[in-house]
Amino acid sequence: MTVVCVGSLNPTKLEGVKRAFRVFFPSAEVRGCAIETGLPPQPVGLEVVMSGARVRGEKALQCYKECEFGVGVEAGFISIREDYYDVQVAYIISREGAASYGFSPAFPLPRRIVQQILAGTYRELEEAVDHYYGTERIGEKGGFIKLLTKGAVTREDLVFAAVAMALVPFINKELYH
Repeated sequence: MTVVCVGSLNPTKLEGVKRAFRVFFPSAEVRGCAIETGLPPQPVGLEVVMSGARVRGEKALQCYKECEFGVGVEAGFISIREDYYDVQVAYIISREGAASYGFSPAFPLPRRIVQQILAGTYRELEEAVDHYYGTERIGEKGGFIKLLTKGAVTREDLVFAAVAMALVPFINKELYH
């Protein structure tokens, strides 16, 4: 059994991580733990989002002595030209110290929602989406992407993609180490 520790208790993150690891490590056991990143509620900028994922992954590795992998997943905004996109970044670190990042597909965010978050009207995307759509804790229930795609794509899917990409060097050690 492979013990995978995730720096979050968010069910969508835990499910996406479990799905990705079990493709390559069928007996993976995924454990979540609460992590404080020190980041603002809504990370903005690729470096900030990557930093949050790294902090979550490194701290997760210390949650339980049985952890073989620490995984951090952080969602945030990246600016491309005039628009903002939401992306999930995964960081995986092994007990031996090998580490890798992976990224999900990114999707465009509505400008008026981003402007309100950047202006401080809302602290984070989940708060703004919950206000606009009347949802509650949407980030733990499929995410904004589930609403935007009418259920075709969920946050779990984006986390799965980010984690699967971060696993590439671990499942191809002969090429990467």
